[in-house]
Amino acid sequence: MARKIFYNREKELNSLNEMWKTPKFEFTVIYGRRRIGKTELIKQFLKNKKGIYFLCSKRKPEYNLRKFSERVCDFLEIPKVEFENFQDAFKMIAKNKGKIAVAIDEFGYLIKKDPGILSDFQEIVDEVLKHTKIKLILCGSSISMMETNVLGFSSPLYGRITKQIKLKAFEIDELLSWFPNTSIEDIIKIYAVTGGIAKYLEFFSGKNVENEIKKLFFDSSSFLYADALYLLSEELGDYSTYLQVLEAISLGYNRVNEIGNYTFIQPKDVFFYLKNLISLGIVRRVVPLLSPRRFKRGIYEIEDLYFNFWFRFVSPYQSEIESYEEKIAIENFERRFNTYLGSVFERVCGWFLRKTRVIDFTKFGKWWHRDKEIDIVALNENTREILFCECKWQSEVNAKKICKELAEKARDLGWYNSERKEYFAIFAKSFKRKISEFEGKKVFCFDLNRIEEELK
Repeated sequence: MARKIFYNREKELNSLNEMWKTPKFEFTVIYGRRRIGKTELIKQFLKNKKGIYFLCSKRKPEYNLRKFSERVCDFLEIPKVEFENFQDAFKMIAKNKGKIAVAIDEFGYLIKKDPGILSDFQEIVDEVLKHTKIKLILCGSSISMMETNVLGFSSPLYGRITKQIKLKAFEIDELLSWFPNTSIEDIIKIYAVTGGIAKYLEFFSGKNVENEIKKLFFDSSSFLYADALYLLSEELGDYSTYLQVLEAISLGYNRVNEIGNYTFIQPKDVFFYLKNLISLGIVRRVVPLLSPRRFKRGIYEIEDLYFNFWFRFVSPYQSEIESYEEKIAIENFERRFNTYLGSVFERVCGWFLRKTRVIDFTKFGKWWHRDKEIDIVALNENTREILFCECKWQSEVNAKKICKELAEKARDLGWYNSERKEYFAIFAKSFKRKISEFEGKKVFCFDLNRIEEELK
């Protein structure tokens, strides 16, 4: 059972509270992936404030207008009336000269049913609310829709929004605070299957994490088992082909022709599905750092770790799980989860380097060329410093051996080779012996204990 938690959104909450303090009209847009905590943020903000909260439903605009009318009348303590349009409803609210917050959640549902609603809200902002003290909040879960239809240059609302908040998933340091008695190794495991999404984190206690994962993902009645398909249906309607594309990527078929072969889709048609998945924040395109042929050499990864885990370990075994033969899926999970964690650990290390900035870099990314690959490269174009990084989800790692391998691969990375200053960084669960220098070059060794210390 999920624990209902509102946690660590102080920055966003403070931003909203500062907006509340102003004596003028404010127009805020809050958006982000479903389950990330937008509604809880709004409800926390509205506590002890004079405000209206309205959650749109996936029904006709007339139904939502009727329900909104009821909320307005209840709030104003006036006889029930059904307003003819949203403009009239806001005119009634605006008659109250005080400070009021009006939050409309899942605003995207209104746009889907009636794109003209955007022009209606332009009129509401320009002619009804502009000279009031009302604080209007529009909230949506469809990132692409909110960024294009609400925030985009061509939107009728463009230029009128005074504050926008894109709510993001929690990172490792925040999970350390969320689960204070859980080891960082188990924290990374939780992150690897939830992606730091608030709603998913609520299902974990942080005790015996791998058993928790088995119970939460390999039971057809559980929320985390069902939510992947629900979210895809919400965003994509007929999502059957998208399932194949995502499963292909999760299994390591990262290039367009590989995805096409796995899914029986023509490569030229694969781009259509990839473009939509990228717009939803589910998939990302990765290109090698400093590659002169960036477009041709790109690969695709599932960016959202919840989907990444689900399509790697759950999707191929849906029929078994729903037939109560989940043991097959669990055995696959037990065999391959550690390998999967290796790729997640690489992401964690990249985030850690960006956060701590052991060197001041201007470019950052992964590098590969033919059969050689370096997990992370960070460089400073002004000082010509470069950091080569290897990430090993292993214990008792030989740091000297890794540095030797990194140095050999680094020679193939053509970037001021005779002038640059080189550094090495190695991440691992633990080391046989840490080193601070290799062939006269500075070496950073980060084990899990040091990562935890740095973050705390």
